Amino acid sequence: MPIEHERRRFRRYPLRLRARIRHDTQEVDADVLNASVGGCLLVAHLNVSAGDTIEVSIPDLQVPPTSVCVVRCAPTEGGFLIATCFETAIADEPALALASSTPTPSRVS
Repeated sequence: MPIEHERRRFRRYPLRLRARIRHDTQEVDADVLNASVGGCLLVAHLNVSAGDTIEVSIPDLQVPPTSVCVVRCAPTEGGFLIATCFETAIADEPALALASSTPTPSRVS
């Protein structure tokens, strides 16, 4: 099923926040492109597979290193788009709405 037709349980908020991803022995900078209470979309120079567990920290949302499940990973010009699902809620709707209205410069190029 194409991404644009997926059903969403939670509202997605467009973001541009810095994040840090760790997978096995690799640790890379990333950008959070959007997030919801249920997961987030990242872009990073890290190729992972659906089903992998990665550790993500998002300082601007005061999210400490947290394990998330990779739903899908697709190559793009800026690295890889990594769709994730949170195992437990790591941010609430008001925090996401506030972060969505406060732009932060990108780190990944």
